[in-house]
Amino acid sequence: MLETFCGNLADEAQLKIAIRLSKLAMPVWENHFKNNPADLKKLNDLITDENRLKRGTDNIDVAFLIRALEKIERSYAAAKEKTTGNPIPLMKSDATLTPMLHTCMQPLQNKDWDRVLPLHVRLVFTSVFNMLVWILYRRQTPEFETHIYVAINQASDVILHKSILTNMAWNQLLHEYQDEKRRDEEDLEWEKAFVVGEQEPMDQEDMFKKILGEQVNKDLCGPELAKEVLRQMREEGKSYWNEMEEFNTGTCTTYLYNTEKQAYERNEIDVIVGSFNRDIPMTEKEMLLHMSRQHLYYLRKSGFEV
Repeated sequence: MLETFCGNLADEAQLKIAIRLSKLAMPVWENHFKNNPADLKKLNDLITDENRLKRGTDNIDVAFLIRALEKIERSYAAAKEKTTGNPIPLMKSDATLTPMLHTCMQPLQNKDWDRVLPLHVRLVFTSVFNMLVWILYRRQTPEFETHIYVAINQASDVILHKSILTNMAWNQLLHEYQDEKRRDEEDLEWEKAFVVGEQEPMDQEDMFKKILGEQVNKDLCGPELAKEVLRQMREEGKSYWNEMEEFNTGTCTTYLYNTEKQAYERNEIDVIVGSFNRDIPMTEKEMLLHMSRQHLYYLRKSGFEV
């Protein structure tokens, strides 16, 4: 019955339901690790060289899933501003979501995934994963269920099993969207939409060119992802430091957002003779331009999810 109900709803309605239900289920994930902190290491031990993906993070923290949901919400809001039609196809090309999908995929590819965490904790994780797959990668599972239905079903299982909502309240939530009917062309709109465009990664020759001061345009962040880098600086306290830049110049330069001053800046330290240690203000435009010219490899090494 749930699958039929979801199948009659517009993509947009299904996404809104999935987000709401996953948020309601999130305390099951958070409370498990609060009560069983050692399980977080067990989860991260599932990420190995065999399943590590280049845009995935090496370590999943407790807040990872809520960050993923927030990025999905921001992506949805941005897509809504760009079109009066179906926003979901526009989200397919949102590069800020790709690191979240890659991070989810890593432990799921380990054969020991089912043994590490309790079922309903895993379902919270896979609900978010299925949302990301449906937005970015494919519509249906090998069993011909849509990934968004699977996401809704998994979050619902958690919510009802853990008595987060009563059956009546759960049904009322679903039926808030019953009038948002599906159009026949929605799958085709998604299929025709552009996917995330990734640049070719730098090779050894490119690295040498960069050291010699030659222009190399591969793997650059670009202006759209740079906006996400700045958001993570402001909201998550992340900073950027490039070890190759320090090696070449003898200056340790850290780019950050100063929360006390509510302004961007870079900190420069002379690591050779210690002749200076200075904070240099930067405008948002200057920081955005500088980050857009950085390589994704180094941004990820600094902890940015891009």
